[in-house]
Amino acid sequence: MRAGQRLAAVVIPDISDQPTLNANDKLLPIVPNDTIVANARTHGVPVWTLSYLPATLKFELLVVACFPHRLPQALLNRAKIAALNIHPSRLPAYRGPAPVFWQLRDGMREIGVTLHHMTSRIDAGDIIAQTDVTLPIGISGSNADALLANAGVHMLLTTIQSGDFSGQSQGSPASYKSWPCAKDWSVPTSWPVMHAFNFMRGVAEWEQSFTLLSHPKPLKVRKATDFTHDSSIPGAVRLSRSGKKEVGFADGWLQVC
Repeated sequence: MRAGQRLAAVVIPDISDQPTLNANDKLLPIVPNDTIVANARTHGVPVWTLSYLPATLKFELLVVACFPHRLPQALLNRAKIAALNIHPSRLPAYRGPAPVFWQLRDGMREIGVTLHHMTSRIDAGDIIAQTDVTLPIGISGSNADALLANAGVHMLLTTIQSGDFSGQSQGSPASYKSWPCAKDWSVPTSWPVMHAFNFMRGVAEWEQSFTLLSHPKPLKVRKATDFTHDSSIPGAVRLSRSGKKEVGFADGWLQVC
């Protein structure tokens, strides 16, 4: 809107259809962003859920960012110019619904962002533009999302202003990751300590506990608070001089609570 683009509508997920990790876990953090809804209402932009999107609504571009459902081809076809997705990975790697989670789990700090055409296949359409964003050490998930979103919207506006929506095939090899399951919240103490710190800080807002594979038994923790690079015993648990619980990793100690 600041760039002078007119919004026909904002479409948010149907809350009742949100996926969960399992029947006993909390809802995954993909509920509609209150800021998006509030801004839309402030500026008189209609807000619809996917199920109640009017068949008469006309639009030139359909732009998707981290939407948790596959969109029907009939909806994609309604876009007069293009149906586009902003995906936070360097496609074709890390296709799927939680790419930032998996990139943080794999120890990456440089996260890709891709603007691509949408097709009936998930995250597989032709690529219009790509860029990379380097995440600061220990960044929160919401702050990481903001950096990635800024990069994505810059590519989107550049494309709109140029009028060139041509893309190139993604090629191969491609990788796909689904929603995390319980075992994916386990953190091996063989990891470098910064890897563990960045992962745990980056996904803390999912409000899931972590299992550190310590000795003599796994340790359940809520969050990582700090780390030091120092000689360590991977898997060992100790108290620091200030009374903080620390767990040994490959090249240092992770402070947890």
